[in-house]
Amino acid sequence: MYPEFTVQDLLRNAVERDPQQVAIIDGGIRHTYEELARCSDALCAALLDEGVQKGDRVGIYMEKSWEAVVAMLAASQAGAAFVNINPLLKPNQVDYILRDCDVRVMVGDSDKLASLEPDTVRAAFYKGSAPPDGGVVGSLLNMAEVLRRDGGRRTPRLVQEIDLGTILYTSGSTGLPKGVAFSQRNLVVGAQIVSTYLENTKEDRILAALPFSFDYGLNQLMTSLRVGATLIIQNSKLPGDLLKGLRRYEATGLAGVPPLWALLLRNARSLEEQPLTHLRYITNSGGRIPQANLDDLRRLLTSTKIYLMYGLTEAFRSTYLPPEELDRGTECIGKPIPNTEILVIKDGRECAPGEVGELVHRGPTVAQGYWGQEEATRKAYRPNPVAPPQLLNGERVVYSGDLVRRDEEGFLYFVGREDAMIKSQGYRMSPEEIENVLISSGLVREASAFGVPDPDLGHRVVAVVSLKNGCGEDAVESITEYVMKNAPPYMVPKEILVWEDLPKTASGKIDRKEISLAYTDR
Repeated sequence: MYPEFTVQDLLRNAVERDPQQVAIIDGGIRHTYEELARCSDALCAALLDEGVQKGDRVGIYMEKSWEAVVAMLAASQAGAAFVNINPLLKPNQVDYILRDCDVRVMVGDSDKLASLEPDTVRAAFYKGSAPPDGGVVGSLLNMAEVLRRDGGRRTPRLVQEIDLGTILYTSGSTGLPKGVAFSQRNLVVGAQIVSTYLENTKEDRILAALPFSFDYGLNQLMTSLRVGATLIIQNSKLPGDLLKGLRRYEATGLAGVPPLWALLLRNARSLEEQPLTHLRYITNSGGRIPQANLDDLRRLLTSTKIYLMYGLTEAFRSTYLPPEELDRGTECIGKPIPNTEILVIKDGRECAPGEVGELVHRGPTVAQGYWGQEEATRKAYRPNPVAPPQLLNGERVVYSGDLVRRDEEGFLYFVGREDAMIKSQGYRMSPEEIENVLISSGLVREASAFGVPDPDLGHRVVAVVSLKNGCGEDAVESITEYVMKNAPPYMVPKEILVWEDLPKTASGKIDRKEISLAYTDR
């Protein structure tokens, strides 16, 4: 077995353990680890033929697929960094990403590549029956043909754990998105840590419902590679299709963000009638899951362990709450993941138990910084505030911007983001607090709360909600009454708007910025 230093080491170990183990299931087609290694060798050789140099960035612009996995591994093997581009992004967003990190070689669906700005890249490997019409100057290679070639004709480059592995672009809640640069070590250690506390093995069948352009979704792939498990590609976001995928392949693991659980719970009756006894665990990150939804999941998934996790793109994962601690409530984000230290810092010092401060992450998953953005990197990635001065501040930690508190037992509780806090009638509250109460009414499927400047109140609380099936717009009065009975007066929204569905970011989270702007621009 190879030491686990790079992504390629993870793949080689999986092949050595069991070359015929199913690595990826995509559209019902099963691909073994031996096939995954052979195809990534072939594409790596073709990338080298096209002049890809060590440290170059290779863009991957396609629907989540078997070929996307091959492309990531091939780019890594060629010594390049892969840049996954969410297919939901608009052309101007894609163009910004490609120019920001100077992507010159692409792998993608033919129709996606055709939407690029003219002369964007010099070479492209396309998936589809016909080459893209536009967007590429230079080589156009059919990916299916490339994957049938002999990959052993070129020697892969030597890659070290400190080399750039990938650049993940944030959803850009403020301004333009930032590219977070991760080393090979970041990717591998993230897989080691998560697979340890989730107790993953080669027997796991992990349903991949999140995009690979999202750190949480990419970690599912790396975790699966690390233990030699099977990853099931799930593209459809329809509630029925998600449940069908879980059942058809008897998935043992599923990771999701809060809106995904709201979708799954639309099938509550089906889950009661036919329980998912094979689903060993689910994990939540990317935001606080409403308590009512968690209660429903615990009731319906009696054979399933539920892990609540907290993470930030700049460091993958930071904390997790084990299944046996769920009674602490959804505001609890647990304790640090293995091999990680979480500091609670205020005014440059560690906070006492119960005191609110900023969550600061220290550990091997801390990314290298923001690509090409020195000022932003210095702001988020700073010297360890509690390190001995004799170390000359050589180690960097990441400041999350999230407010938390730690109890006497060491459990951390999310308070909110400093820049998202609502201040009304002299009280400070997080949007999540209000949203949790709204969903607890039993009438609301999803909710987004925010503050609107008000000369008398400071902020006026506004909420946009989508209703559960069978609820009409007259439910607003009942929702308001429920909040008045179950929350203090300053948390009661002055206005509740009903939308059929709430917009989502490219990573599947509720797009709070778009909702707030739409309200302002009415």
